[in-house]
Amino acid sequence: MEHHPQPQLAPGLYVLDLEKPGEAHCGRGVGEALDVIRALEAHGIPCCVAGVKALVYYGAHRVPMNWEICVPTDSIERAKGLLASTPLSDKYELWHPVMPDVHSLAHTYPRFTLKGVNFFFILMPAFECRVDCSPDQCERSPSGIPYPKLERLAQGLLDTQLYADLTDLVDGMDLDEAWGETHLQLDGPPPIDYIREKNERIARALPASMKGEALLALLSERPRAREVWLRVVSTKQRRINDKMPRPRHLTRFRKIGSPDPREKQGREV
Repeated sequence: MEHHPQPQLAPGLYVLDLEKPGEAHCGRGVGEALDVIRALEAHGIPCCVAGVKALVYYGAHRVPMNWEICVPTDSIERAKGLLASTPLSDKYELWHPVMPDVHSLAHTYPRFTLKGVNFFFILMPAFECRVDCSPDQCERSPSGIPYPKLERLAQGLLDTQLYADLTDLVDGMDLDEAWGETHLQLDGPPPIDYIREKNERIARALPASMKGEALLALLSERPRAREVWLRVVSTKQRRINDKMPRPRHLTRFRKIGSPDPREKQGREV
């Protein structure tokens, strides 16, 4: 295999994809992700996959650029150290961070690649996604990938104010108002300590070119969880593309009579 030297990770250099050759597309790579997860679990570090790949598991039609592998917040440095040390460093190398995005610190977390292969993953602390990596708070896909349980993922998206992702989750699973009443915290006080801590970290981590847009990048200290939930679940029909036969669809991702996406066979999840 052709040798690909490790990039020089200059501060502030962000790339999406350097187009390395290889058979594992960064949006798939289930086997490669399992290898990472098993390696970390073998050292007592529980994991779960969050981000876009979790949305895909729950039926959203998205194309992930990276696998986002969450570990307990107090284990993030140990996980990074394991991957950066032999024998795992023979397979994985540190790669360029992702581009900064609103409400997110993903660009500050270690991003790795499988050497010589178009497969990328970001190690993320549970703090970032507001999920619990404990095995009893996750479910395994048929392939063996651990994902946050549906209610925990939905609550995490509300808490982190990733409302576009929440919308995709609602449309993937055809969730409704009643489901939220049963499974979500819609009326309690917001997690203000979390919001303020994350905002402080975001403000410190913003590159100079984005400092003028800092307010847009920060989480609101007065989120309206119930209002957001009702708006998202009540507008499912409006989001169905005009080119789709609306009478045949529950949501833009689900046809009438379609099974739970997790029950479909042959999915790469």
